[in-house]
Amino acid sequence: MAKAGFGKRHAPDEAPRGAADFVHLPAREAAIAAYVDRLPEGAAIGYKVLADELPDYGQQACRSALDRLTRAGHLRRVRVQIKVEGSGRWVTRTFFSRTARDAAWWKKYIRFINGVDVPGQPQAAPAEAAPGPSESYTVLAGLGRREPRLQLSEDECVSLEPLVREWLARGVGREQASQMLVAGLPASVHSAGAFLRTRLENKMPPAPQPKSNEVREEIVAALEMCAFCDEDESTATLVDGVCADCRADIDRDEANGTTGDVPDTFLARPRQRTDVADKVAGLRAEMGRPAVPGARAGR
Repeated sequence: MAKAGFGKRHAPDEAPRGAADFVHLPAREAAIAAYVDRLPEGAAIGYKVLADELPDYGQQACRSALDRLTRAGHLRRVRVQIKVEGSGRWVTRTFFSRTARDAAWWKKYIRFINGVDVPGQPQAAPAEAAPGPSESYTVLAGLGRREPRLQLSEDECVSLEPLVREWLARGVGREQASQMLVAGLPASVHSAGAFLRTRLENKMPPAPQPKSNEVREEIVAALEMCAFCDEDESTATLVDGVCADCRADIDRDEANGTTGDVPDTFLARPRQRTDVADKVAGLRAEMGRPAVPGARAGR
């Protein structure tokens, strides 16, 4: 993990995780991207740290891989000025997006971090558009379909709406609230509105308690940084998140062949090898052929 305030952050509005997330990348870059994707927020994901955690790859290989992830739109490094309890400081965060984004999206998102713009937000509804029923009203109006004894009038739904709204604000979901309200009814309900008011008041869930160690953070400024050095957009021109000097270093290393995987003889532990017997048995099974007699079990 990085120091508090630093490290990995997930970009918003990512697609759900799936098997085809990184198929557009070369095998090594796809493996590193999948590894980074599963790291928690706040994890250190610099190329030196990755080389320590992924011993099949050296530092230059990891740097080259992160460069390709940055070019492909999965990574951006940002210098963020934050204010915590009145004290300001600069931190460095690497934003990761499982969904590849183009340069314009990243630029807009960094402006959003800076409080300048809001990317991807839906347009406001026209002023003349009539608002739909609230979530709490919908819960109440749907109770009669679940249980005829709890059929409410429109006035009763409006009257009870603030109580249901409070339930939802305290972390109870719509479906859970509906189930709790219809469960364990008496044989007869003379007044659905009065009965539900009593139940909503008596079964009100506890208010969430603030975490004692929770620290509020205010972002004052944000600048895009080079993915590999301390230059930011105020001092250098960045192309796809990397400055010209770092990109030239990486291109030179790739041309010299120094960004390949670590040779087997240099590894701290052996690479995982394919069990040939298991592989052959699997292929024979796929072809509908019987297993070879005496074949050893996979390990």
